[in-house]
Amino acid sequence: MNILVFILAGLVIAVAFRLLRRISQASVVRESLRKGSKKGLPALELATWIAYAFWGVHVFFGDALFLDTILVVMVVFLLAALGWYVFRDFLAGVLIRAEKSLEPGQALRTPSVSGRISKLRGLAIELVNDDGETVRIPYSRLNQDLITLPPDQEDNLPHHLQMGLLPGHTPGEMQKRLMEALLAMPWIVSPPPEFRVKRDPEGQTVLHITYHTHLRAHAQLVEEKLVEAMTGETINPGSP
Repeated sequence: MNILVFILAGLVIAVAFRLLRRISQASVVRESLRKGSKKGLPALELATWIAYAFWGVHVFFGDALFLDTILVVMVVFLLAALGWYVFRDFLAGVLIRAEKSLEPGQALRTPSVSGRISKLRGLAIELVNDDGETVRIPYSRLNQDLITLPPDQEDNLPHHLQMGLLPGHTPGEMQKRLMEALLAMPWIVSPPPEFRVKRDPEGQTVLHITYHTHLRAHAQLVEEKLVEAMTGETINPGSP
C-alpha cells in the first residue's frame, strides 16, 4: 500500500508542475507574473522533489534502525551536489578572471561563440555578439574551451547620426535621453558620444550625434536601439 501511495504522489507532483508550467506560459498571465514563474517554478519543483525523496525514505524505512544514517547520508550528498554545482562556476570564474584579466568591453572568442564582454557575474560571463544577442556562459563551461582574446583595435570607428526633434521635447531633453541609451550599450567605446544642435537644409532643428564603435556592424545596432529609445522617430544617417 505504501508503495502505491508513493507512486501516486509522484505522479501527482509531476502532473501538477506540468500544469503550472503551461499556465505560466498562457497569454492571459501578466508578463510580470510570467517572468517570475520562469525563475520561481524550477526552484519550487526542485524543492518539492527533494522533499518527496525524504518522505519516500520515511515511507519505506520508517521503522528501520538505520533511518537516521540514511537521512544524514542524503543530506550530505545533497549539500555536496548543490555546493559543487555552485562552487565549480565560482572557482572557475575566479581563476579565469585572474589569469585572463577580463573586463567589460573586452573582445573574447571561443570555438562556440564570440563577442564583447557585457558583464562579469559571479557564476557566469555575459557576451554580446555581433548580432546584438546576449550570450550567458557558465565559467565552468568557459574554462573547458579555448579562449582567444583578440587585440583591441586602436582605430575606433566614428559614426555620425542625425535625429529630428520629437514634438514637445527640447534638444536638451532629447540629448539626455539619447545619452542614457548610448551609455547603456556595450558596443559604444571611447571617446564619449558627442551631440551638436544643427539645422538641416529645410531649416528643421536636428541633433547631430557622433559615437564610436570597434566594428562597423555595430553602428546599425546602435541606430536601432536609439530608435527604440525615441519611439516613432526617423533616423537619417549622416556621412562619416
